[in-house]
Amino acid sequence: MAKTTIYFVSDLHGSSRCFRKFVNAAPIYGANVLILGADLAGKAIQQIERQPGGRWTTRFVGREQTVEDGPELAALEKLIADHGYYPYRAEPGELEAMQADGTLDDLFLRLMKERLAQWLTIADERLRPHGVPLYFMLGNDDPEELGELLDSAPWGTHCEGKVVWIDDDHEMISWGYSNTTPWHTYREETEPELATAIARSADQLTHPERAIFNLHAPPLATHLDDAPKLDADLQVQAVLGQVQYVPVGSSAVREAELAHQPLLGLHGHIHESPGIRRLGRTMIVNPGSDYSTGALNGALITLDKDKIKGHQLVRG
Repeated sequence: MAKTTIYFVSDLHGSSRCFRKFVNAAPIYGANVLILGADLAGKAIQQIERQPGGRWTTRFVGREQTVEDGPELAALEKLIADHGYYPYRAEPGELEAMQADGTLDDLFLRLMKERLAQWLTIADERLRPHGVPLYFMLGNDDPEELGELLDSAPWGTHCEGKVVWIDDDHEMISWGYSNTTPWHTYREETEPELATAIARSADQLTHPERAIFNLHAPPLATHLDDAPKLDADLQVQAVLGQVQYVPVGSSAVREAELAHQPLLGLHGHIHESPGIRRLGRTMIVNPGSDYSTGALNGALITLDKDKIKGHQLVRG
């Protein structure tokens, strides 16, 4: 069997610039399998308000911007999308009225679906001609309704909850839910629930020692899960100006990987803790995320039948 080189990224959070980089990366890195871990959706709508005389205004990345309709407005919308937000051309008071009548969430979901559908079309156009397989799933920050788009994607495999063979020797299981967070996001589970979900797939593996565990939450206390410590008001804690970090990963993921000792664990969720570590014989990876700057963090992993032949974090 020819060696398989995986290019893995996670936590793009709506950044169109990062997604374009991702689907164009296979020939650059020599990858023949692409895996998009989880957390596809952006986190906020960016209002661009209509002004008299064909002008539009918004406050974005800390400054007020006013642009003319046409190419200037289109460029502003692209900038916003590249940062992971959803630009929306609004009449004065429109979003406030939606907030008041309870329809703002419907708009947010519609914009998420439109962005994801655009991405899936791009993936089809860029990857299908070269036959590069793509695997994806939702994360904890993604509403379940987006899963229908992944199921019907023109190219790629919605891999959550399934055992898939990425080549002749390596199976992959995937689960995009996280352990509970202070923000009560769309897709969270308790540790016992996570353990049950992982076991459903892991117990179906033919060769767990050669498997890939594509699990969004990183294993607990592995330094791939260190996040800023928060107080009861969700304020970051610092001592002498230094942010304090604590492990916030999943004990269920840790226990599953120690029990099955797969070849590779692919993780995300905690943006601040990129790295490659060992958990027993299992290599575990979190590429981290810097999506809001347009920089794409990823991991390149080359697999031989029973071992990992090469590994590195990359940034572009």
